[in-house]
Amino acid sequence: MMRRHRLRRAHARAPRRGMRAAWLAAVLLGGAAAAHAQSADLVRAYQSFDTARAAGQDAQALQYGATALTLAQQENRSPEEQIQLLLALGGFAAQAQLDAAAVDYDQRALQLQQAQLGDDAPDLCATLAALAELHLRARRYAQAEPLLQRELAIERATYGARHENVLATLAKLRSLYLATGNRAALADVEAALQPAPAVAHQRGLPPRTGAGRYHAQNGYATVRVFYGTNRVRSGESRPALYYGKARGELQYGYLEVTIPQTHKRAELETQPAWNDFLFSVDDSALRRRYVLLEKVAPLTREAFVQALHQQIAGSQSKDAFVFVHGFNNSFEDAARRVAQLAYDLDFDGTPILYSWPSQGSATAYTADEAAVGVSGRRLAEFLETVVTQSGAQRVHLIAHSMGNRALIEALELYLCKHAPGERPPFGQIVFTAPDVDRDYFVDAFDTLRGAAQRLTLYASDSDYALRSSQFVHGAPRAGGAGDAVVRLAGLDTIDMSSVPADMLGHSYFAANGGAVYDLFRLLWRGDGPERRCSTREGGAMAVVWRFDVDLCQGGPLLEAGMLLKDLGDKARDHVLGQIAALTDPSQKQDWQLILDRLNGLLASDRHANEPGK
Repeated sequence: MMRRHRLRRAHARAPRRGMRAAWLAAVLLGGAAAAHAQSADLVRAYQSFDTARAAGQDAQALQYGATALTLAQQENRSPEEQIQLLLALGGFAAQAQLDAAAVDYDQRALQLQQAQLGDDAPDLCATLAALAELHLRARRYAQAEPLLQRELAIERATYGARHENVLATLAKLRSLYLATGNRAALADVEAALQPAPAVAHQRGLPPRTGAGRYHAQNGYATVRVFYGTNRVRSGESRPALYYGKARGELQYGYLEVTIPQTHKRAELETQPAWNDFLFSVDDSALRRRYVLLEKVAPLTREAFVQALHQQIAGSQSKDAFVFVHGFNNSFEDAARRVAQLAYDLDFDGTPILYSWPSQGSATAYTADEAAVGVSGRRLAEFLETVVTQSGAQRVHLIAHSMGNRALIEALELYLCKHAPGERPPFGQIVFTAPDVDRDYFVDAFDTLRGAAQRLTLYASDSDYALRSSQFVHGAPRAGGAGDAVVRLAGLDTIDMSSVPADMLGHSYFAANGGAVYDLFRLLWRGDGPERRCSTREGGAMAVVWRFDVDLCQGGPLLEAGMLLKDLGDKARDHVLGQIAALTDPSQKQDWQLILDRLNGLLASDRHANEPGK
């Protein structure tokens, strides 16, 4: 039963559509995967595949892959491994334009998945989508339609009617019905694709009234983020494309991101990649529905320092946080994420982004590794400017995934330039899901220990992206949990394995309300894990904290925490006033949940302040 559960969880986070072909093939059939094989024959089959693939001998590579599959079946390898191998071979065959082989492998994978998980498991969606794409490519519309309809039904049941996966599948069906001339079905799909009307109320998170850093006007709020980047300008004037993928000199500026008033915390409402059905929607309507990068304003270094200093001086808090994004992030992706994080944290200080030249592609892992490897020194230079000239009293640092590599190098360089006895200006340093070699992280931590008021590591064994990175590198990652979890004195390691989040389980730090609440308490009060959401495991010198999802479910708790931060002792009276003024039973229920959470926080604070505590 346990194996069945882990298989379901892993495949639910498998990459979608075009990502799968190159990414899974490289991960599962690359040389590192051979290290996990149990027989010499299987090792040789993996290695032969990798050699043929690298030489561009696609047909021969598939023969070696078929041999590896036969051996895996003969050796009675786990269903999970056989499914991954089938999907990888299907993805490679599709990428090599060997569609007949791709269809065969994907159908066999689908049959095995159904036998293991059932007919309506979310894990089937990626395979259904891959098969449908192959049929669409060959204009076999009759075969593609039922696959897409089945995928749509599963996604709607799992994610809801407006999830990005649902909209993507609807767009595929729209193209299919346009090609086949099915007007009735086309009308139904287009009706489903129309943007949902903006609503003033969302279950569980009522609109804020009077409190909070960011206030909405005309249906959306604007978050200003200062940035540094070693990306080269693309020559495009559109904000989303202003910076490209190439490496360059350090540049500075600020950007603005709009957040819809109807924004649900821990979500990143994303405009669909297709625009043809949005012809009747104006810009203001888009701002009221999606998180949008609205403006990019490059500045000279001197103008940047002046503007940043002015921003911090005029803010309620003199803190700043610097966010360093991870793999597969464009400048736009990173800008939207840091703004969403600042908004959801109700951060009273100044958010800052450092963007290194990630290619923004799921198939460019090696290129991103090279780019982040040369970005640490640029980030160190940027941090020196922020720390010494911004006027910030404390600077918090948050890095995600591969961005932790740049942050660690930058911190080592920064600390080497300053006297050992000099008090570091860093408040919190948070390593989220670091795609960093575990042994390297442990060695580097000797330099970083004591560099901030608190150092925190978010780790998870439900992080599919990091498990794949471990396959690629043949070594555990610092962001993994389980037996290889990092245990170090001076580091709060939080095991986030139980936190549900995105499909890859990799962005949980910003995609789950409970995780955002944990980060909120860390930046607001500097609370230790025991005062946030975690229970202690391990001895005095080798502690790991396990995140309790039942204790911190986000939603009402996050809202209660922010009201407590903004209103202090008046927060309870504020919530009681909201409840008394409402007539809608559902809204009263929402606010009652917030009141219950607020009472719990107030009781916890009173207990913590008792003598002897």
